[in-house]
Amino acid sequence: MNFTNKMLTTKNESLKFAYRQIRYTLIHRNFNGITSPLRKLPDFLVLGGKRCGTTSLFQFLRQHPDISNPTVDHMGFFDDNYKLGINYYKSFFPLKTKRSVIKLDYDVTTSYLTSPYVPERVSKYMPDIKMIILLRNPVTRAWSEYHSNLRGDPSYGKFETYIDNELKELETINFSEKVLKNDYDLKDPRNNYLKKGLYVDFLKKWFNFFPKKNFLILPTELFAKNEKLVYSQIFEFLGLPNSEIKNTNRMEKGNYDPIDEKLRLKLDIFFKPKNLELFQLLGTQFDWEN
Repeated sequence: MNFTNKMLTTKNESLKFAYRQIRYTLIHRNFNGITSPLRKLPDFLVLGGKRCGTTSLFQFLRQHPDISNPTVDHMGFFDDNYKLGINYYKSFFPLKTKRSVIKLDYDVTTSYLTSPYVPERVSKYMPDIKMIILLRNPVTRAWSEYHSNLRGDPSYGKFETYIDNELKELETINFSEKVLKNDYDLKDPRNNYLKKGLYVDFLKKWFNFFPKKNFLILPTELFAKNEKLVYSQIFEFLGLPNSEIKNTNRMEKGNYDPIDEKLRLKLDIFFKPKNLELFQLLGTQFDWEN
């Protein structure tokens, strides 16, 4: 590509970016878009993981009197909509006023934990942001996501087939290295039931951009057994007074049979080294035996 063509390409890209800014920020977001430069960024993020209870957390956290009610669940700015620019993102949050400073605003997006490029993008705009992560036993997480997909498409293939194919793929690649290099794509769930549960690989990348003290990482199983304890830990982490969450009715996620014991054992063996690595990284151990 010669110099003239490079200049034309750069100019075209700049025009496309400007068009996206006008269309999505100023037209689609109306007043919020026009005033976006005057709006705040969120005070904390809930990163995921997927099928780990983050939607329930989204519904319940806003009951705290010092936490705002988010307008959107799974905003997905830092992965799917990053090209729209930071002012598009800010258009979803309140204007910077004395009142808005009092309440904490947040973004819950389950794909942030595992999506490429998100840690460095977040660090660019919010280097001191606090982040909450729920992690579920990776075997039950994969089984849950499969049934969620199956409900949306009854013609979906067998879980065992997807798992066997993915296990074969993982034997041929260094997935940890790919994560660090952002050389991976998890958009097709049929190929990524196991990869999304390799939490330690994703957290290592996050820890390259943020200190561990910026994270509160809790097991989904604890959230299911002792919600009050989890909320008290979250509010302490956010610097808020404790508050009772009264409405804890969870959305119906569908009923399905437990995973086959033989298959569970196979996946337990697969995940064990990575889980141990995760516990060592976090300095704690989760009850993922069942």
